[in-house]
This record gives sequence, C-alpha cells and structure tokens, in this order.
Amino acid sequence: MKPLELYNSLKSKYPSQEVRCVCYVEPTCSKRGFCSDMQNISVLDFDKIKDAFYHGLKVETPASVDAVCVGGVQKHFCFVEMKGWDNYINYLDKQKKSVQQTVEGYNLDGKLLASQKLCIDMMKDPDLFAQMPVIFLLVTDINVKTNGIVAFADMMNKLGSNSSDIYSDFPANVNFRITA
Repeated sequence: MKPLELYNSLKSKYPSQEVRCVCYVEPTCSKRGFCSDMQNISVLDFDKIKDAFYHGLKVETPASVDAVCVGGVQKHFCFVEMKGWDNYINYLDKQKKSVQQTVEGYNLDGKLLASQKLCIDMMKDPDLFAQMPVIFLLVTDINVKTNGIVAFADMMNKLGSNSSDIYSDFPANVNFRITA
C-alpha cells in the first residue's frame, strides 16, 4: 500500500476527521489562536480516529500521535505530534519537572509505535509499513522569529540530549524531522 492509499482509506472510514490545518487538532493552539500561515496539506485528527476505533471496546486505549498526513510529494506517510515548548522555555527556572522528566512523559516512541499498530489493525495488514517510508514530525510552538534560531537550537539541544534513545526501537524506514 502506498502512503496516499493509506491516508485515503483512513479518510474514507473517518471523513469528519480531516482538517485543513494541523493546528486544528491541538487544543492549545485553539486556545491561543491559530497560525497565520495555513498549510496546504490536509491532516487527519488521529487522536479522534483512535478514540472512534476503540469506542465500545473493552480494552485500554493506547496513546497516539496527534495527526497523520501524506508528504507533499506523496512518498511518505507522516505521523505528526505537537508539543508546546514556548511556556516551558520561558519559565524554565520555575518548572517542577526537568526537561528529561518532561520528555519521558511525552512517550514519543510509544505514541509512534502504537499509532503504527493502530493503522496496521485498521488496514488488517501486518506488513503495512514494511516498504512504506514513514516520517515522524514533531511540531513545536517555538517562534523562531521572536526567539531566534539560537534559542530554538538551544531548546532542541536540551530536548535531544535527554531523548537520545528514542531511535532504539524504530524500524529503519522511520525518519524524524523537527519543525517549528
């Protein structure tokens, strides 16, 4: 199966979960106001898809990524996770948890693996991602225009230095991208 086929299959099963902007799937963005630059790539609210899939089942609902989409050239299936770091960085000295504790609580690797498993279960294809290129996008609210690239790089270094083992359980075809 190709990335676009997977996306379209999910969209046909859950048509009300497609949104035009990734910000629409994140409650924090809704409260603070949406981005001024709307993306041209639709995404599916994967948390809502997961909730609908597990509704009525007597099993523990796993964590999942916030959204899924297909890359611009339709060669990659993208799992999108949004994390707010702006307030955390601005009030770093008042945080009760360390960066490491905060990152561990995000369970990024668990969310990606559970989301892939959910796709496999919905498509009834255990080899779904065997040949499909996957990208994991971590989207943050750090504003590179006001905080500057140095502050953004510093935040990513803090995050990266405390989560370097995230790659240990992922298949070789998963790529990671961090974007603002």
